[in-house]
Amino acid sequence: MTEQNPSEIELVKKAIAGDRAAMTQIVTKNEKMVYNTALRMLADPVEAECVLQETFLKVVQALPEFKGHSSLSTWIFRIATNYALMHLRSRKKGTESLEDVDSKVSQATLESFNRSIGNNPLQAVINEELREAMEQAIAELPDKFRSVFVLKDIDGLSLKEISEMLDLSLAAVKTNLHRARLFLRNRLAAFAEVHDS
Repeated sequence: MTEQNPSEIELVKKAIAGDRAAMTQIVTKNEKMVYNTALRMLADPVEAECVLQETFLKVVQALPEFKGHSSLSTWIFRIATNYALMHLRSRKKGTESLEDVDSKVSQATLESFNRSIGNNPLQAVINEELREAMEQAIAELPDKFRSVFVLKDIDGLSLKEISEMLDLSLAAVKTNLHRARLFLRNRLAAFAEVHDS
């Protein structure tokens, strides 16, 4: 586990003691990360803004409980992720099933996309047009797939951490991640073919 650095410990102590400048510094340092994480998970700027506000209200309230077992940013990231997940759970279930996603992905499409980007879809994001296509494709992922994909392939959490955060079995996390990658490969196949040539 990452330990806090001394300046971060002092900042937290000052914020807990009511120092508004210290609290402002905590918010300023982390607000972009919180918003971007929420936006990637929810694909909705209004909801991402709600998560931003909810997260920092919770940070202000819970800061005295912060034990320093991880960095402050990691602790705030987990709060933000939990609020984003609550928003996802409150949405109606999507109509797209796992089978629907699989049926859209042909073997030829997978092979072409895999050749051009390897096993990590993010390696393909090398220009603005493809970056926009990737962001759009992530936004189109069904919620349960998007949350796993964002947490693993963008935010870099381990499968075990994701399993605990989402309250899913490890097998379910792996399945959802696999389905998310298949979905994205299908959506981005045309861009990969253009990039190959």
